[in-house]
Amino acid sequence: MATNTQALKDKAMTDFEAGKKAFHDARAKAQTRIDAATAEINKLRADLKTQTAEVKAKTVARIDEITKELDATRKEKQDKIEAHLKALHTEMDSIEAELKHAAAERKPAVEAKAKAVREEYESARKALTASLEADLTELKARISAASDAAAGKKEAAKSAIQTKIADLHAKYDAAQKKVQGLKGANATAYDELRRGVQTAIADVRTAVHKAHADISAAA
Repeated sequence: MATNTQALKDKAMTDFEAGKKAFHDARAKAQTRIDAATAEINKLRADLKTQTAEVKAKTVARIDEITKELDATRKEKQDKIEAHLKALHTEMDSIEAELKHAAAERKPAVEAKAKAVREEYESARKALTASLEADLTELKARISAASDAAAGKKEAAKSAIQTKIADLHAKYDAAQKKVQGLKGANATAYDELRRGVQTAIADVRTAVHKAHADISAAA
């Protein structure tokens, strides 16, 4: 009986670990692309400070190109984490139901898997929250870049631009507060709060994109 129990436990854990590894490998690949894009953007932003107007235009175009790639990769990564969380949540519900009816010899295997799934769920939750925080960090850098670009505009255009920058900071602060609230959320509230955070971040991203366009068009 002990041998059968261990075999069941080993099989459950082997299947779970295989799925877990596939998820982590995919997440790591996405993160590698994110890190490379972020490094290039940061370098280009630093280069802007010493470039001529003609070179700056090309650098800004390249930054815009990489920014789109970065946003797409972040979304890809977050979508993978969300799908993983959904699958884990479904699995936890299934395991809880199984535990209620499991025979004595089966329970150790089910309990071991339940523990592993709960730990992976918490790990994935933290990874998603960290990714959303990284979104905000990048958006803060974009707001700073918008401020730098605005500084070079004529006085007549600066007033309207500064209003837009102030609005960006307000939207950013609101999104940041939502992320902080997400960190302490329980499993029941997490999904709803997470959607609120993503909406707030999308609002900041849209506002930043519009501000950059308006600043570029300003005299």
